[in-house]
Amino acid sequence: MSSDIIACLQLDKELSNRVIVAKEINGCDSSFIVSCVLNHCVKNKHPVFILSTHHSLQHYQNISLKMNYNLQRHMDSGIIGFFNIGEDAVEKLFRNENNSLQELIFTIKENICKLQCETNNSVNIILDGVSHLFDLGYDLREVNQFLRNIIVLTYETNAFILCLCNSAEDDDATQTISNLLSHKADTVLEVENLPSGLSADVSGHLTIKHPGQKWQNDHMNTLNFKPSKYLFKLFDRGVKLLAPGTV
Repeated sequence: MSSDIIACLQLDKELSNRVIVAKEINGCDSSFIVSCVLNHCVKNKHPVFILSTHHSLQHYQNISLKMNYNLQRHMDSGIIGFFNIGEDAVEKLFRNENNSLQELIFTIKENICKLQCETNNSVNIILDGVSHLFDLGYDLREVNQFLRNIIVLTYETNAFILCLCNSAEDDDATQTISNLLSHKADTVLEVENLPSGLSADVSGHLTIKHPGQKWQNDHMNTLNFKPSKYLFKLFDRGVKLLAPGTV
């Protein structure tokens, strides 16, 4: 049940060099978007490199089994790559090694090049948890430069990047970095919890914007600039989008 998300992200079309940002408003969880994108890429044999600061490899493995595929098997075949930024940072701390994000870029680039050579195809990137880079002690300037370098990698490999970014208070660094990312994005997904609390029928609100289309000649119709607003309902094997007022 990931087709609704894939269609909204336009990943079912032959598009490349796309920056997709999932903006989590006030602690809302958007990991279901990653699950849908991973499921789509595995089915279509599109290589993906996961950079995680939030969820573990075991988490993604458990989700994959619920969605009827085995992530570990696809990692073994070279379709999926995984790198845990948080674990790497802690290990380097204990070994008293250089823990700069610039050094991390070189490591990531090596992994992506290896995956690209094995698959002979473009390698997409999923960055799970931009906001947690601040928890690891990096400042706004370092995180912004890191993101710019990661986006350049996707341009070099003709691929897309999906960034999950939690956005907290207006004066918080997470709000600033999510806004910076949104300005770079072709597609922005804003995920929010229900203001009324929990519901058995609906899990939250989803607003989808395509700011990058403003500069494309094929999308000069102003109707394409308007945000698409949905309600969404999460299930074990995916998500269903609902039009507002239909529940």
